[in-house]
Amino acid sequence: MATSQIGRIIGVTSCKGGVGKSTVAFELARRLAGRGRRVGIFDADVHGPSLPTQLGEDKRATPTTDGWRMAPVEAGDMKLMSFGFIGELWDSEADIDPRGAGGAGELAVQLLHTTDWGRLDDLIVDTPPGTGEIPRALAARAHYSGCVVVTTPSELAVADVVRGVSMLRKFNIPILGVVENMATFASDCGKIYRPFGDGSVNEVLAVVDDPSVRAVALPISKADKAALGPSLDPLLDRLPADATVELPQLNWHEKPHWPDKLFFAGRGHKRRHAADAKFAITPPRYDRME
Repeated sequence: MATSQIGRIIGVTSCKGGVGKSTVAFELARRLAGRGRRVGIFDADVHGPSLPTQLGEDKRATPTTDGWRMAPVEAGDMKLMSFGFIGELWDSEADIDPRGAGGAGELAVQLLHTTDWGRLDDLIVDTPPGTGEIPRALAARAHYSGCVVVTTPSELAVADVVRGVSMLRKFNIPILGVVENMATFASDCGKIYRPFGDGSVNEVLAVVDDPSVRAVALPISKADKAALGPSLDPLLDRLPADATVELPQLNWHEKPHWPDKLFFAGRGHKRRHAADAKFAITPPRYDRME
C-alpha cells in the first residue's frame, strides 16, 4: 500500500466549541498554500463536520480503486478530507455513524491514515472540541508536529481551553501558538481596540508555560475578515521545520476496506434508527445500592 509523506502535521484544537477553530484551521491552510507549500486539511469531526460548508462547493470523496484508501477532495492548491465528504455516497439517507463503523476515535484515525494524501508539506488537522475519544485518539496517533490552540476572551472558553492544553501536555505535544479569536475591532481611523482586555489569553499562556509561545489576536467583526489571514502570519513564521511523517502507519487489522466500511455505515440506517426509537434509560434500583 502506498504511503503518504507529509512534512509536518499541525493540529488546530480547542476544548471549547464555537470559538472559530475551523475558521482558523482553514485560514492557516490557505496562508500556507499561498506561500507555495503543498497543503492538506483533515476535518476530524465525525458528528459535525464543517469543512464542506467552509469550502462552499458540493464535493464528494470516493474510495480509491484498491478500496483501502480514500481519495481526497481537491480545491485549488489544497487537498481536503472530511466526514462531510463521505457521508452521502449512495443515497440521501446514508450517514456515517460510529456505532456502525467502529468507534469515533477509531474512525477518525483510520480516515486520517488511509486518505491518499500523496506528498504534502503541511497537513492541518481540525479537531473536534472536547477531550473525548476523537481528540485523544488523534493526540496519540496523528503524529503531530505541534498544535495551535484557539480560544476567545470568554471565561467559559478559557476554562475549557485550559483543560485541552493540559491534555496535549500529557501526550507531550508542543503548543505552537495561541489564537485569541473575536478579540479586537478596528475603528474607522484604523486604531485597534481590545474591548475584553488580554487577561484571558494570558491565562492560557500561563498554562502553556513556554515563553517562546506567542498569542495572536483576531478581529470580532465579520467585516474585518480580510485581516484574519494576515494576522496569522506571525504564527506561521514560527512553525517547526518539516519532519516528514509517513502515513498510513496502521496495523493490518486497523485498515478498513472503505467500500465495505461505508456500506455498513450507510446502509444500516433503518436498523439503527429503529434501535434509537426503542432507546430507554433504565432508572437505578436504589434498593440495591449501598
